[in-house]
Amino acid sequence: MLGRDPFKDLFSYLRMIYRKAKPKDSVLKEIREHVKPTDNPIYFIDEVLCPTAQAYADIQDCCYESHQHADAINTYLRYLNRIDNVDWIPPAIASLSKYRHQSAQLLSFFEALDRLASGLMIRRADINDRIKRYGQLLQWIGQDKDLSHHESPLHLTSEECQAIIQKLDGPLYLERKIRLYVLLRLDTALSGGEAVYQLPRITVEHILPQNPAPGSQWLSWFPDEDTRQSYVHRLGNLALLSGYKNSKAQNFEFKTKKEKYFTGKDKEKYFTGKDKEKYFTGKDGVSPFAITTQVLNTAEWTTEIVEQRQAKLLDRLKGLWRLEETSSIPTPVMTKTL
Repeated sequence: MLGRDPFKDLFSYLRMIYRKAKPKDSVLKEIREHVKPTDNPIYFIDEVLCPTAQAYADIQDCCYESHQHADAINTYLRYLNRIDNVDWIPPAIASLSKYRHQSAQLLSFFEALDRLASGLMIRRADINDRIKRYGQLLQWIGQDKDLSHHESPLHLTSEECQAIIQKLDGPLYLERKIRLYVLLRLDTALSGGEAVYQLPRITVEHILPQNPAPGSQWLSWFPDEDTRQSYVHRLGNLALLSGYKNSKAQNFEFKTKKEKYFTGKDKEKYFTGKDKEKYFTGKDGVSPFAITTQVLNTAEWTTEIVEQRQAKLLDRLKGLWRLEETSSIPTPVMTKTL
């Protein structure tokens, strides 16, 4: 069901579920020491290996099935699979295998796990911090503790929320490991649903160019270089494009950039040969991204426009991950499955 490599990975995740800490020895040795499959082999196969394997398959394929909440849970699993580490997987397996038939509780759990995993990724928590945090979460799951409690390790602290907001409100483009993830999550929120893009490549584009041409309108809107540099890499100045960046297009004037680069209309006039083949747009030449089409209705691009857009998009992200909440989320108490 899993395949060779995922089956091998499952034992590493089982080690974490039982050990709840960084490995100190080989996976095999720690499985024997902490999971102890040979003590009761039948129990291990039926009650440990099979349920966790099924949970891991559902997580990998985003194919959890239930009469209620399955679509929402699978949406959160798709979000989690975009995280740049796998440390969230052991608590996901533990929860899904333990509470498989309690879909309402699972939905609350995966919504909160998405918030936690995204937050740790955005603030660039290192592997030691992540393992410690997820180890604490595994302890709570294993002890059937109330995950809605304000001290639950499933929740971001107010200090963590502030650190995340600071990252999002700074020069986001320079955060190479998180910028596309953040913008895609934001684009989904702006589109009002689960946006799915069948595109070979998605890139992050500056609206105000990094190096505007001398005499361009950009310099009349942003005459001071220090001021320009303080805006250029921030969320309010970023958009998504479906295709390869083209150095000839990045410094277009704003009107031209909107008409020929962000929409793709008449792109044959601006791109030739392989450039044209590499460049992709949405249906009828319109950008498929909600975060980009917003820009098309703007007549100019000034500091005031960027500031307004920055505030609106940042507020949307705060709402998406509940970054201004100080109390626990209303997660139902998970009762042990009979």
